[in-house]
Amino acid sequence: MSFPTAVVVLALFAELPLPDATLYGKIRSEGGLPVATGALKARVRRAQALVLEAPGAFVEAEGEFWYVISIPLETNIGAPGPSGVGAREGDVVDALILDGATLQLASALPTLAAGAVTRVDATGGTAGLIYARGDCTGDLSLNITDGINVLNYLFLGAATPDCLEACDGDGNGNLNITDGVFILNYLFLGGPEPPAPGPECNVDPEPSQLGCELGPCA
Repeated sequence: MSFPTAVVVLALFAELPLPDATLYGKIRSEGGLPVATGALKARVRRAQALVLEAPGAFVEAEGEFWYVISIPLETNIGAPGPSGVGAREGDVVDALILDGATLQLASALPTLAAGAVTRVDATGGTAGLIYARGDCTGDLSLNITDGINVLNYLFLGAATPDCLEACDGDGNGNLNITDGVFILNYLFLGGPEPPAPGPECNVDPEPSQLGCELGPCA
């Protein structure tokens, strides 16, 4: 079966979307703590002209926090993509910006290419404290030993837990018998879930004075 020449030509020049270019990496504060909150964006320029600012997001994977930024590209015929805006292959990401401040980069930002995935780590921003509330033993598992560990530390002279903030089961900023009871009630009596950041590794943007010297959430 043959097709008219005009149909073949139109097919060859059909508009096709191009896959996003993706940046990802880790951001750490000046003190070396992981940063996992804030308004993040990548600034894209063409020569000296601002093309777009692509928003980013923070994600958690196996206890580690990463940023991810997807930068939309124009279609193969130079039209904006599905989002209505797009960079072009060859445009340059000239800055990563977090909460209005430019981050310090560990390596050069890339020239954009369709489908490219590039890791670029950075320094800057303000670190919240990352831990799992209730995980007083620091083994990334919330169980009966965590409630017991709180009580042993308070009343039996056990060693100081590495992350006292995590032992504060009810999240009131004070460590006492109610924290051990709170954890056990949650585990066995259907009590409320530990408050933010919750029973899995996550960010507490406003931790108390208890602090966290060392924890498994990195």
